[in-house]
Amino acid sequence: MQKSTITLWSAAMKEHNKTTVYDWPTRIFHWLFALLFVVAYVIAETVSDESSLFSLHIMTGLTIGFILILRIIWGFVGTTYARFSSFKLNPVELLQYLKDAVVTKTKNYLGHNPASSYAAVVMFVCAAGLAITGVMMTGGGGSDFYEETHELLANIFLIAVIAHVGGIIFHHVKHRDSLWSSMLDGKKKALPEKMGITNSKRWAGILFLILTFTWTGYLYSTYDSTNQTINLFGQELTIGEAEHEEHESAYEGESHEEENDDD
Repeated sequence: MQKSTITLWSAAMKEHNKTTVYDWPTRIFHWLFALLFVVAYVIAETVSDESSLFSLHIMTGLTIGFILILRIIWGFVGTTYARFSSFKLNPVELLQYLKDAVVTKTKNYLGHNPASSYAAVVMFVCAAGLAITGVMMTGGGGSDFYEETHELLANIFLIAVIAHVGGIIFHHVKHRDSLWSSMLDGKKKALPEKMGITNSKRWAGILFLILTFTWTGYLYSTYDSTNQTINLFGQELTIGEAEHEEHESAYEGESHEEENDDD
């Protein structure tokens, strides 16, 4: 009985020593971003682009692009640790952080640490590039450049995800501070010289979800399963076999023009 009481008291003290750092929009984005990337990557690797299921890859990619826009906006108007100004992007600080991770214990940060800051930036840039190249590929841009760039960005994104998850596991083993849970409850271990946030913006998080569901509903409503196309604000995105045929036709047309010029 006494041991149980001590355990509960210890847990309560740990919880008391935590402060809220990440607001609802930041946490919702984090998990949606991760889930959508995994879904898009798995579909791309396991489903033929001639399959109707491949349309989910396109819709998922476009949704990643949409929530990234919301996150960028929130990075300027959100709470303290959601803002990009709180990211630790000093290269010297990153090198010191990585060195300390190997030699000794790393410095604790209330918000994003240097490693997670750089990981976030890399993933954001890759996501933006994936959305742009995906639209170019399906919107009639038949250049191999877009396809190769799209694949390269997806692999860089995957490497960044693996490194990020590995870093969180390593940090937890070294510090025993359950860093991984901060994106679930928004709380981290309090630091004497830093203040957490007083408002987690629950209603902004709900609005984030409403906008995301509205966007996915829009994409679904413009999807033509017969022709395998999505109408994105008037631009027709062609999926699968029809896309390749369109690209081949464009290539053949260019070839014929070059032959006529030679004649």
